[in-house]
Amino acid sequence: MSDQNEAPSAAQNNPGAESYDANKLGQLKGLEAVRKKPGMYIGGTDERALHHCVSEVLDNSVDEHLAGHCNKIDVTIHVDGSISIRDDGRGIPVDINKDSGLPGVELVMTTLHSGGKYGQGGYKFSGGTHGVGAKCVNAVSEWFEVEVSRNGEIHHMTFERGKTTKKLEVIGKATGTGTLISFKPDAEIFRETTVFVADRISQRLRELAFLNSGLRINFLDERPSVPKPETFFYKDGVVEFVKQINTGKTALHAAPIRIAKELKTTLDDKPMEIHVEIVLQYNDSYNDLVLCYTNTIHNPDGGTHLSGFRSALTRAINQFSKANNLLKEKDPQITGDDVREGLAAVISIKHSDPKFESQTKVKLLSPEVESIVGSLSYEGLMFYFEANTGVAKRIVEKALTAARAREAARKARETIRKGALSAGGLPGKLADCSEKDPAICELYIVEGDSAGGSAKQGRDRRYQAILPLRGKLINSEKAQLDKVLNNEEIRTLITAIGTGIGTGEDDSSFKIEKTRYHKIIIMTDADVDGSHIRTLLLTFLYRQMKGIIDHGYVYIAQPPLYKIKRKKREQYVDNDEQLNRILLELGAEDILVAPAGAGSPPLAPAVLDQIVEMLAAIEKLGHGITRYGASLAEYLDQQNKETHELPRYIARLREGNKESHQFLADDKARAAFMEAHPDPLLAVAGSETSNPKSQTPGATRRVTIHEIFEANELTKLLKALAKAGLDISSFAPSATPRYTFTENLATKHETKTNLFSPLDIIATIRANGRKGLSIQRYKGLGEMNPKQLYETTMDPDHRRLLKVNISDAAKADALFTLLMGDEVPPRRQFIEDNALNVQYLDV
Repeated sequence: MSDQNEAPSAAQNNPGAESYDANKLGQLKGLEAVRKKPGMYIGGTDERALHHCVSEVLDNSVDEHLAGHCNKIDVTIHVDGSISIRDDGRGIPVDINKDSGLPGVELVMTTLHSGGKYGQGGYKFSGGTHGVGAKCVNAVSEWFEVEVSRNGEIHHMTFERGKTTKKLEVIGKATGTGTLISFKPDAEIFRETTVFVADRISQRLRELAFLNSGLRINFLDERPSVPKPETFFYKDGVVEFVKQINTGKTALHAAPIRIAKELKTTLDDKPMEIHVEIVLQYNDSYNDLVLCYTNTIHNPDGGTHLSGFRSALTRAINQFSKANNLLKEKDPQITGDDVREGLAAVISIKHSDPKFESQTKVKLLSPEVESIVGSLSYEGLMFYFEANTGVAKRIVEKALTAARAREAARKARETIRKGALSAGGLPGKLADCSEKDPAICELYIVEGDSAGGSAKQGRDRRYQAILPLRGKLINSEKAQLDKVLNNEEIRTLITAIGTGIGTGEDDSSFKIEKTRYHKIIIMTDADVDGSHIRTLLLTFLYRQMKGIIDHGYVYIAQPPLYKIKRKKREQYVDNDEQLNRILLELGAEDILVAPAGAGSPPLAPAVLDQIVEMLAAIEKLGHGITRYGASLAEYLDQQNKETHELPRYIARLREGNKESHQFLADDKARAAFMEAHPDPLLAVAGSETSNPKSQTPGATRRVTIHEIFEANELTKLLKALAKAGLDISSFAPSATPRYTFTENLATKHETKTNLFSPLDIIATIRANGRKGLSIQRYKGLGEMNPKQLYETTMDPDHRRLLKVNISDAAKADALFTLLMGDEVPPRRQFIEDNALNVQYLDV
């Protein structure tokens, strides 16, 4: 008999609890987990994560080099935004894996935690340890292709968003071995950007070439208006790396110090192999740069190899100085910061089983590495110091000078702090904001009192502060810190920001939590003087307040580039791409485009806008076709009339001064073409070879096959154009008019123009947009009144800010030294090399 007063059960209190059973549990299959939670696998969905995808694929090719099977890697960015990475390694296995029943290449591209890096003997050293790299890139790509040359055959497989769309098949005969991976990032995942930054990739490739002596890496960016192709190859590897870091600086010793050793040991009863290479060289600057790598993977947050090296360096220099009586009683103690002043070093280790902080490998955690690197560094440095006492004494004197300057700088900082307190805390020229929450407060550093006055009048006083700086700052790259701190503008800037200064771990005077603004915006004119002042500011912030850059608090204001005017319309334009869009918008006003022929109705304005947008995209992608010698119209006319699919390949035949080309629809057509050209004169996908035996005297015969990666995007656009009602049966100019273009509809001067190709539509509209248009190149902030300055450059709803980050510390350090250092010849060479790349020169 139940008790009528019994308390209700948990299920009665929570009706939903009864429905929670095993059927409510789910499992993500295949690569769905990567698409659902990309941050767990590639570190996010931002620009950094986008480029991490390139590294994941690239590192597999480098692993082949570490294993002794790869000598060359080709990296190409294509016009459609995709990228290809080809190596001449062994090629991913294509035979059937007995455990999964899948071909090896399909297994490693579709199944998480699969690969040849789990101790099966495929690789001794590898940057990849989790088995999630390339397959994660597959998961976050709109499309992904693998081509493997192995066993005398070319194998091909395709995917879309991680799912197989074409099973592995043989598409031709191979003369060598290797792997080609091509992919296009998925905009559904990378919503911030899907555009690869060439400089970022180029620097990573340069690093890899330095860290892997004997590896040749070729880089090509096929997009318009980009630098020429680059090749990276360094015979002396890391030694050349350190010498490059010191470019533009005066080295204290001519030859870098190199410490290298290979160790075989055991850890937890498992065999372990570690190769350590440390190269360092001191220079006459006041800054240090130490780069850390594990199995060629950059560890920006350092780790156990960095801590082991730093402690050993401090101990070795102090030990040598004491043993040789180089320190006097009045000298300050030499600290870690002191011994690192002017130091350029690269620490590269190869570890058979490294442990990292995360999949992105930003920090090495393997505890055994700290003692190994520490002992090797100390022993190597002491041996070098005893054998090169002159160099060792110069290094000790450099550290002592740094210690004395540190004491002088400490006194200067104390003076600044006391001065700020006695003067009420903030500089008089600072127009502060009323809000006190740093998260919403912004500081505009403005060039001169005139622009500062406009900014003060135009700002939102609640959260926008203005600090005008008069004249040019001291160059902190050339001056010691105590002299820098005596500069009035620098002292004003330090006081306004509130963090103090300091960059080293042993220097506690920099406190990021005391930042008064989480947006520090440099706003200078777009002329030579403005650029110089901006560079001086960035130099100081990078050298002495690097923490605010690391936290993402520094921005550069982006004033409009143009001011356009037509009739009563005035508009500020940010860049050339926006100007092109506006020209199309203006050109499409008061016009009609109609198919030629009596009684044909004109295209509706909304439809015409869509068509123009798609034709503009086709024009942009067309650069990927014209670079191979074919016209865009000719290529578009090769479309399948039913599916609108375009040829995937183009074969170029050159004999002497004559050249011809042939479009190949698909892999089957390519295989047939290769079958018809079995001799060595055939090269595939961009490389070229010539066959002297098969050419006529005095002539060079070459055949090259290129893959047209833009074909997918162009096919989509053709389908969309057909759906919009545009006749795309032919793009080549016809003998008779295809369309009529009527302008000046609102006036008595209506004119008509015959168009003979769909591509003529966009060209004619763009030309029409320029009629009566005044385009003024905008340069100075002083050209705008306070209201215009706020609306274009300071209003959060309309402004553009460029965030300053340090994705490549080595390149940033070298560039600051080059542009702001003492050495004139390298700076002159930089100007000469880049003079022709300048679009707008202010003289």
